[in-house]
Amino acid sequence: MFDYDSFRRFDRVFDDVMGSTFGTATHRRAFSPSIDVFSDDERALFVCDLPGVKSEALDVTVEGRVLTIRGTRKFADPGQGKNAQVLLGRSYGTFARSFTLPDDLDVSRLSAELADGVLTVRIPKLEASRPRRVQVAVKSALSGGASPEANLPESAPPGAQAR
Repeated sequence: MFDYDSFRRFDRVFDDVMGSTFGTATHRRAFSPSIDVFSDDERALFVCDLPGVKSEALDVTVEGRVLTIRGTRKFADPGQGKNAQVLLGRSYGTFARSFTLPDDLDVSRLSAELADGVLTVRIPKLEASRPRRVQVAVKSALSGGASPEANLPESAPPGAQAR
C-alpha cells in the first residue's frame, strides 16, 4: 500500500515519463481547448469545445487582426473528504488561444455564442471580398444592339468575324 508521499512521488515520475497525460489534485494538466476553424464565402467560424466553462469566465477580443479567446475552467471539488485521493483525467486552469485573421473579415460585426459547452465565434466577410454573380446582358443585331463587326479593330481584314 502506498502512503500519500509515495503516491505523490510516483505521480511525478509517471508525469515525467508520460508527458503529463494525467494529473493528481496537486499536479494538474493545463487546459487547452480544441478549436475548429471553418471559412466559406460568407464568414469565418471558430468552434471551441469548452465543457464546464461559464460565459462569465470567457473573454473574446480582437486587437488589430488578432482574435484571442481567453478563459478559465475551474476545478469543482466533489467534497470527498480530507483523505480522499484524487486522480484527475480532465484538465483545468486558465487558457488563451490566438488567431491571426485575414484582411477580408469584418471584425466590427464579430459575434460569439456559448451553448451546451461549445463557444461559436462568427466573423462575416467584408461585402467587397465576397464572390458575386454578374448578370450578362445579351444583345442582338436585330434588337438594336451593335453588330458583332462593330467590335472588330479597324485594322481587321475584310470578312473577319468577332469572337
